[in-house]
Amino acid sequence: MRLSVLDLGSNSFHVLVADVDETGMVVPVAREREMLHLGAVVAEHGSIPDDVRADAVAVVAHFTALATRLGAEQRLAVATSALRDADNGPSVVAHMEIAADTTIRVIDGHEEGELAFAGVAASLGAATSPRLMLDLGGGSLELAVGTGHTVDHATTFPVGVSRLAGMLADDPPSKKDVTRLRQHVREVLAPAIDDFPLDDVTQVVAVGGTVRALARVAAARAGRWLPATLNLLHLERAQFTDLRKRLTRMDRDDRLDEPGMKAKRADHVHVAATIVDTVLRELGIDEVVVSDWGLREGVLLQARAAVPPALPELREREVVRMQQTFLPDDPHLDHVGGLAARLFDATTDLHDLDEADRDLLVAGARLHGVGQSLALRRQHHHGAYLIEHMELRGFSPRETAMLCCMARFHSTRGMSAKFPAFAAMDDTDREVARQLVALVQVADGLDRARDQAVDDVEVRRNRDVVGLRLRGDQLHVAVEEVQRRTAFFEQVFDVTVVVTVAPAGPTA
Repeated sequence: MRLSVLDLGSNSFHVLVADVDETGMVVPVAREREMLHLGAVVAEHGSIPDDVRADAVAVVAHFTALATRLGAEQRLAVATSALRDADNGPSVVAHMEIAADTTIRVIDGHEEGELAFAGVAASLGAATSPRLMLDLGGGSLELAVGTGHTVDHATTFPVGVSRLAGMLADDPPSKKDVTRLRQHVREVLAPAIDDFPLDDVTQVVAVGGTVRALARVAAARAGRWLPATLNLLHLERAQFTDLRKRLTRMDRDDRLDEPGMKAKRADHVHVAATIVDTVLRELGIDEVVVSDWGLREGVLLQARAAVPPALPELREREVVRMQQTFLPDDPHLDHVGGLAARLFDATTDLHDLDEADRDLLVAGARLHGVGQSLALRRQHHHGAYLIEHMELRGFSPRETAMLCCMARFHSTRGMSAKFPAFAAMDDTDREVARQLVALVQVADGLDRARDQAVDDVEVRRNRDVVGLRLRGDQLHVAVEEVQRRTAFFEQVFDVTVVVTVAPAGPTA
């Protein structure tokens, strides 16, 4: 079912149009955003002036028309801190409801946290142990702890980015004002910190547009490669501390020059860095992962009464979604995935990969050929591009880089150190990528004719010689062709590969 949601936030207004099913799958169709900074306006005036209201209503009308044109069967709308706190909030909301042609729910901080937590579960997979979510918006900060998609404890604090931006009025701000802002955040948090259930939390997730803006800058400073999504990007508190110190010494023009910085976030990103760094320190949190889904996706899930899947099922669904989008009903992809798993299990004495790497290998093998949907020539380039930009849920940027490498080099004689996803890896991850690519190359070579003639492969090793014995009911495989596809495998694992075909008849 196609739904849309208007998120009328304190920093920005958003519209999301997406296809949502009862299993918790959310597939975005369109997104659009307008930065309005209502939180800063309300903090300064206490209410929303008529000219600002008119701009906001015009944005709502535009987003509503877009959702209608895209075929949204149900249109939803929520408003958060700024419209909740403005003296004339009810009047402004009434004008917006006319433009939206639907009811706008003005949600409190607790409900905002619950909905964002559900959106995180749809993006990262439902947690099997307690997860803490920090959702930093323009008007408020929500903290929520829960398991699965259910929140057990949630609270909200009036320390949003737009709300507090006025405390750093000078640009760059003075050290005194930065210190005053940090002290204010600590004082606001203090009454609730001791009672917040953090002892059993195993994962901390950070959500929000300014959080993502900070994450992009932090990743760029660290030289990390990023796909189209920041989902599951790991960041240490020390990186936020570095950003806070660095960005508060700059004016807007200097902040714009920072790698990874987006112009729409440059005005307040130093405020966000100060808030996030202070909150993490007060909570004693050393590492967070980023989710680029939250409130909007949670609203859609609630409307469909859908429960997000756990991580393994989420990843499986995303692989199938990509297969069906680009090469529907092609048995070659899954067959190569099965052969890759068989090779992995039979060569554990050669490689130093673990079960997580095995799962990644199978996913990469099942996606390695999607580029052929665009063109046969340079299809390995197309495949890597599609994986990079598909926004696969449940895969971290590191894992997406591995998937891109398997697609990019599955049919080549080696790997190029200039390929961005590979070039940004450290030495350990480069070796993992080389081993995964080597296994995929052989698995793909076993089904070179794309007819699944090789049912199984028997692997035997005698010192530095690896024998591959191919089995199948109607084998017509050219041994020489398969042998050519083992060259990189031989290089990576420092072995000689000998390919043979098993006699016809029952498998021994």
